[in-house]
Amino acid sequence: MTAVNGERLPELPTESLTLGNSLRVRLVPLPHLQSATVSFFVRVGSRYETAQTNGLSHFLEHMLYRGTEAHPAAHELNLAIERLGGTLDAATHVDFTSYDLTLPTETIATGAELLAEVLRQPLLTELSTEKQIIREEILEELNEEGNQIDIDNVSRQLLYPDHPLGFSIAGPLENLDRFESADLRRHHTSHYAARNSVLCVAGAFDPQELEAVIHSHFEGMPTGGSIEPSIVPRDIAPARFAYVHEHGSQTDVRLSFHTPGVASPEAPTLLLLARVLDDGLSTRVHRTICEERGLAYEAFAGNDTFEDCGVFDFGASVEHKKAPLLVETVLELVDELRRHPPTEEEVDKAKRRYLWDLRMVRDDPEDTAHFLGSSALFGLPERIGTMAEQVARVTPSDIQDAVRHHLDPKDAYLTCVGVLDDALLSDVRGLAGT
Repeated sequence: MTAVNGERLPELPTESLTLGNSLRVRLVPLPHLQSATVSFFVRVGSRYETAQTNGLSHFLEHMLYRGTEAHPAAHELNLAIERLGGTLDAATHVDFTSYDLTLPTETIATGAELLAEVLRQPLLTELSTEKQIIREEILEELNEEGNQIDIDNVSRQLLYPDHPLGFSIAGPLENLDRFESADLRRHHTSHYAARNSVLCVAGAFDPQELEAVIHSHFEGMPTGGSIEPSIVPRDIAPARFAYVHEHGSQTDVRLSFHTPGVASPEAPTLLLLARVLDDGLSTRVHRTICEERGLAYEAFAGNDTFEDCGVFDFGASVEHKKAPLLVETVLELVDELRRHPPTEEEVDKAKRRYLWDLRMVRDDPEDTAHFLGSSALFGLPERIGTMAEQVARVTPSDIQDAVRHHLDPKDAYLTCVGVLDDALLSDVRGLAGT
């Protein structure tokens, strides 16, 4: 039991083991729950791709649903999983992909067997139907001229030009069109290997039964090699402004700054900075942008982090003519924190809300699995108490120093997608110094 700022945080009862093939496993029995989640985390995503393979990780994730040797059709596979009482969910991220299966406690062992089957024995055939589905997904991010209009994708292209961190996760249509089963098989062999992955089971289950199932069905996964991300060079983005003309009733705006990654000593400070700015309706971003100035229905600030780098974003969708005022307001928020640290009350509230979130991790088996699984995958602290203690040590002055160091307006990147005439473009660019 860890006590931080008066909060009592019980540690997760974790059993850690490594299989003979180097697969890291975390078992977290939580008998007070009525379900359990088996989750698999693997280093595969757009960051590990090239311009020619961009989108392959996402396509492969989709194809794992389309059948295995024992369940050769998507319908058969989905039916087998749903008969157990759950649904297999998966998500491809920039730097990892996750698979989650939450089930009643009495079927979790069989579910773990099925997940191993999906991960180890995909057929990877009959690509045409899945290509049509993903094509529709990609088209949602493009306009009629085929230009990228998703503000997050445009922003990352600006921040990381010619680097995989600037790729979209789904990739371009031309790549999707030419991917074949052999491409998927090579990608699967390279990435879906034990040394590159973590398996986590959390919730109500019999640890001895699960451990036996895991040894039986996951130990045969090939060991493979460790996948490392491509290095992000310094001064990667010479341009600091991107604008895409897209008809609509609003303009999407992002103001972004480069920050350190999750392994940096500054990571807890940046986490609290994000919560001081945007963690509830009483915090600075919502109060200033929405309540006081009425610029947007909702606005946000947050730190998007990877292993070795990150991006701190401010964003909102506003009426076109309000775009300059939104940029001005965000810069005022940054300037205020550069001149004055946040109050002790703000920081204390941010810490308490973070500690509450940590405490509630054990209420949801999927949250537990993701906390431990992703931490193990990237070599981060796996103890709730360690995370709590790191955050508890952050002071208002630390937050001010981080803002001064990383949120310098002269280093800001501005992205707009919408309708801005020449005068509005000149105004927003002048305000952001781009």
